[in-house]
Amino acid sequence: MAGRSNEGASTGDLWRGLKVRMDDRQESYRRSWLRAKPGEPARTFEGEEIISDLNLACRLYLEGEEALRREIRDSFRTWTAVRRCMPARAWPFAGKLADTCDDRWLRLGLAAVSIDDNGTDFRDSYVALGDLYVSAARRGIEPMPYFEEAAEISSSDSNIDETSTRDFLLRFEGSAYFEEAVAPKLG
Repeated sequence: MAGRSNEGASTGDLWRGLKVRMDDRQESYRRSWLRAKPGEPARTFEGEEIISDLNLACRLYLEGEEALRREIRDSFRTWTAVRRCMPARAWPFAGKLADTCDDRWLRLGLAAVSIDDNGTDFRDSYVALGDLYVSAARRGIEPMPYFEEAAEISSSDSNIDETSTRDFLLRFEGSAYFEEAVAPKLG
């Protein structure tokens, strides 16, 4: 993106710039929602710029301290314009993992799920985690240490079904979803 070089910028500076852009998107979404005719959807955000910002959020989440990770999770909870976009980033990361065997894509995909903090639809999180798990395993990467690493930086606060994202990640291999949808793809 022109004028948005990440070289030499601190994690804090990058986050502040990202936050301003996301706040602007949220305000634009709110205005379009208020102006939409009944039955018409509000404006949604797509394209390379939003993808770049979502990827940056995942990278900052992995690089930041706990306070920054908490702020990123809290911010995405309030940015309803892009809320559902974050867990959806896990699928392209799983695809890149399958293509490259580079574990950074696994970490970024797990960061996307952690940022979402089971705030949208936990079933989407299961499917995204399953794709990440299968992509890693098929490339010879043992996924659970990465899931445990992601759990360490995830929220321990209970949310949907009184389960924290930390526990959701740690218990993934023992879930009914894993047994029914993931394990058969591994054998």
